[in-house]
Amino acid sequence: MPTPTTPTPGLPTANDLQTARDKHRRSAADDTLGPAARRDHEHAACGYDWALRTLETDPAATNRHLGYATAYAEQARQHAVSSRRWTLILPGPFCDWLEGTELLTRGFTGDEADDRLLLAYRAGTNHRIGASGWTRTIPAHDTRAMLRLTDLANQFFNLCAPGTEHTSAEARAAKALAERLHDLAQRQLDAAS
Repeated sequence: MPTPTTPTPGLPTANDLQTARDKHRRSAADDTLGPAARRDHEHAACGYDWALRTLETDPAATNRHLGYATAYAEQARQHAVSSRRWTLILPGPFCDWLEGTELLTRGFTGDEADDRLLLAYRAGTNHRIGASGWTRTIPAHDTRAMLRLTDLANQFFNLCAPGTEHTSAEARAAKALAERLHDLAQRQLDAAS
């Protein structure tokens, strides 16, 4: 079931896009929201406006713009309902591998899970550890993005499995990421009950 912040599934009508755009524009102007929430609403409104402009002429561009808009709409929605800010620390070797995948190189595509993960990854902050190590902390409150991240982490785990060619840093990163994803899932389950 679609949320009020996103148009209906499939190619939306011009009216659907205008309604979503206008709703996010109103929210972006709402002084009771924090600056991050207003910024996310403004990004969503821009994405819906771009999708509206290409609706009749370029379906592929419309899908890309909808991916951008719905990812930001979800971010904006999370500001309103989330009383906790979940974060996840991604090990540097995993980030190095992830940055080489198509997910991060092709940008917004219209695939909701990929676009939400891309948005969460881009919202992350890098942290230097020692002379050569690093991690990236990303927001982890979007369950659909975290489910997609778990799928990608499974691919990384398989690359670092015993009997495969990998570095000791990659093996440690795979183990740490598995533990962190498990811990995040447990904390979210505990908070939901």
